[in-house]
Amino acid sequence: MLPLYLERPHKLVSGGQFLSDEAWTHVERVIADYELIIGIAGVVFMEVDGVIYEVQAGDILILQPGERHRGYRLSLPGVSFYWFHFYLPEPVDGEVSEGYIPRYAACPHPSRVHILARQLLHAANGGYRMARAGDYFLTCLLVELEEQLEGSGKESTFDPQLSHLLEWTRIHALDEDISVERIARVMGYNKEYLSRMFKRRFGLGLLSYIHKLKLEAAKEILSCTSQPVKQVADAVGIKDDKQFIKWFKKLAGVTPTEYRRAFNRTRLNKD
Repeated sequence: MLPLYLERPHKLVSGGQFLSDEAWTHVERVIADYELIIGIAGVVFMEVDGVIYEVQAGDILILQPGERHRGYRLSLPGVSFYWFHFYLPEPVDGEVSEGYIPRYAACPHPSRVHILARQLLHAANGGYRMARAGDYFLTCLLVELEEQLEGSGKESTFDPQLSHLLEWTRIHALDEDISVERIARVMGYNKEYLSRMFKRRFGLGLLSYIHKLKLEAAKEILSCTSQPVKQVADAVGIKDDKQFIKWFKKLAGVTPTEYRRAFNRTRLNKD
């Protein structure tokens, strides 16, 4: 949880918008300041001191000084996010925190966050005459996050059991016998309770999360290899290729072959 002290503005160090037109993963490093990551598109796969996070559009992740972080798997082309490095203000004697921002959360109103992030980027790049304009825009952005995420701290941060559940599911998502029942049995949860808890925390069902992981893996194989559709289906744990084609089109809006052709055209045009 990030405490919010408002007697003085937070100190902006730097900021930008990252966009990759090819598969990408975050380098491993340790930083001396704080970093706020705001998801715009795609998924950023981050591991922070052994805990994993998936930053999607509208999500935030705050990295703290001294933490070792890295990307633990490749993000697909088109991944994008805002990033801001900053320092906390020194609390005035007797000052009490105005609130707390969770390390990781999904914003209920991401459009408001994105508007403030773009204003902050404008200030960070010299768009205002006042030298400290960026500090005040950063502080406004943090106030907005605290307002949106008030009371979400316990559910928004990952306890060890929850992070273990996500990591186990990610590792086994492509198994043919993966199911909510199997995950509940391995994790020691009641199936119904696990489903409710996961939906409340992430906004989608555990089965939908499994399908999402399978779909991402299928898209990656289709875009990076020339494997036949049957092999792609096998690779993501769906043995019937006809069922795989129907499933893929339902979730992606196009058939596997159409997706591969579209991706190849995109890469050809960029070259």
